[in-house]
Amino acid sequence: MTAVTSRASSEPTDPTDRDGVASWLALESDEQLRWRGRPRIQTVYPWLAGATLAMIAVAAGVALEFLTILALGWIPVLAAVPLWPYVRLARTEFVITDRRLAIRRGVVGVSVRTVGLERVQNTTVTQGALETVIDAGTVSIETASGSTLAFRSIDAPLAVRAELERAADGSERAGIPGTRAQWTAIRDAVRGWRVALEDGNDDERP
Repeated sequence: MTAVTSRASSEPTDPTDRDGVASWLALESDEQLRWRGRPRIQTVYPWLAGATLAMIAVAAGVALEFLTILALGWIPVLAAVPLWPYVRLARTEFVITDRRLAIRRGVVGVSVRTVGLERVQNTTVTQGALETVIDAGTVSIETASGSTLAFRSIDAPLAVRAELERAADGSERAGIPGTRAQWTAIRDAVRGWRVALEDGNDDERP
């Protein structure tokens, strides 16, 4: 697997806590949970700041009589604006096991997408200037089918990518049947057959 890094919340959890994902991801009995996390809640702050400024503007407009008292009815609406992105983030979760990676999304319903680690081709970490300072960013994963998945706005993205690469490398090794000694014996046997065939051909020559 080739890793590509470019300059650009998760919640660290106990990797043995299988119950945390059991409600939406059916783990096999011998499947190990390597990492799980969520987007940083700080990504909601711009929505919260915008809604706060809008409420202040409405209140100031009413106080200065630029707006009627009825305009105060917009304040509860504006206060609810950050609620949707917050709930969306709270319902998003990223998971890496020793066999696959998974992303859960959805506010009303739940959408789960999984990809086997053997299909992971490239990983890219992107961090903006501010994200570099606070150690946040996005891990993008390219798959063998050409699609891309992303763990967006997570903490410690470089560490997460390293964990993903370790899991993928382990999955690739696990997918090869037999031991090293067995494959070495097969290689030596094939070499012996080749030598025997070459010797036989030499004996048949006039």
